[in-house]
Amino acid sequence: MRRWRDLSVMLPLSVAVPLILTWIFPRTFMFALLTAWLAGVFLLMSRERRNSRKRELGALRQSMQKFFLEVLSHQRHDWMNELQLVFSYSKMGRNEKIHEIVNRVSGDMHAESRLAKLGLPEFVFYLMTVKAENREVELHVKAEQELHFAGSLTSEEEECLIRAVRAGVAAYRYSGLAAKAAKPALRIVFGEESGEATLFIEPENDPLAVPVLHRAFEEALEPCSLLAEAEASGTLIRWKLPLQT
Repeated sequence: MRRWRDLSVMLPLSVAVPLILTWIFPRTFMFALLTAWLAGVFLLMSRERRNSRKRELGALRQSMQKFFLEVLSHQRHDWMNELQLVFSYSKMGRNEKIHEIVNRVSGDMHAESRLAKLGLPEFVFYLMTVKAENREVELHVKAEQELHFAGSLTSEEEECLIRAVRAGVAAYRYSGLAAKAAKPALRIVFGEESGEATLFIEPENDPLAVPVLHRAFEEALEPCSLLAEAEASGTLIRWKLPLQT
């Protein structure tokens, strides 16, 4: 990156050499030299720009690969814990416990399937990855039913929601309340009401965190059109759904 910045400055400046020579010696040869020099600078800058872009894309690809590997590692760890429980209960003949685990895992899979079909890819992707990798404050995310919010939010509004959740989690963590909770967790529930999409966020078993979270959400949503409504146990966000034709 440093090399590209240096060349992006030096190559245009180098044009001053043939320009000065052409001004001092206004000959056909000098004009031809200036034209060739300009063409060479343009080609070098274009090639360096392409190479710089390739390096940036390579670095981004490596970063994304590392990120996904970390998420998969966390999920694999969770699956191993579930399998170990099933194995332990099977040795003890506790079939009812095995059924509980299978039902719980099946329910989680159906819940994640409903989230994937919401139609808010950026926001849901963020929630699922944070849920998988965050160990300090757990996120319990669910949709009450089969919901379809596609087209209801702009990309900027989805970014606003992402910033709001990030701000809420950070506010809860650094307020000191999360450290006092036995198992700090936030519940995020998608719903629908009277032609509006609803998103409800509440701390689990920690009522003191409700105003802390609400302030964080309210401030994070200020730049966009979404509003955070204070509820007794959490924060409610509404937005209009597109009319079904």
